[in-house]
Amino acid sequence: MIVRPHPAPGTRPRRGLSLIEVLMSLAIFLLSLVALSQLVDLGGQRAIDMQWLSLATTIAQSNMDKVIAGSVGLDGLPESPSDEDPDWLVSVSVNGQGTVGLYLVTVTVARDRPGGSRFETKLVQYVLDPAQRGSTTGTDADTSATTGGTGTTGGGGL
Repeated sequence: MIVRPHPAPGTRPRRGLSLIEVLMSLAIFLLSLVALSQLVDLGGQRAIDMQWLSLATTIAQSNMDKVIAGSVGLDGLPESPSDEDPDWLVSVSVNGQGTVGLYLVTVTVARDRPGGSRFETKLVQYVLDPAQRGSTTGTDADTSATTGGTGTTGGGGL
C-alpha cells in the first residue's frame, strides 16, 4: 500500500507548471539558441579563413617561385591582381641585405572580406639573385668566355 502525504489544510495539490516557470524555461532556451547560432557563425568564419589561408599560401609560394626563377625582377612589384585568382592582390617587396646577391623577399597576398576587414598573409624568404647563380644551359658563362668557348664545366679535360 502506497501512502501519499496529505496536503496542508487549506492548500490544493499542484498539478502542473506555472506560467512563470514556462516563461523562464523558454527564455533560457532562447538565450542558449542565440549563443549556439553565434558559435556556428564563428565556426563558419574560421572555416572560410582556413580555406583562404590555404589559397593565399599557394598564391604567395607561386609568386615567390617566380622571383626565384627570375621572371619577376628583384625591384619589387606593386599591389596588383594575382595571375592565379584576380580576387587576390599580390605585392612583392625586396630588401637588399649586407651580402651581395642575397635579398630578403616578402610576398604579400591580400583580399578584402565582405565585412570590410582585410585578410592578408605574408611569405618571407631569402633569395639569391638569379642573375648571379649561373647559367641554365649547363655551361659556365665565365669559363666559356676565357677558354675559347669550349662549353665544358667542372675543370675541363685532363
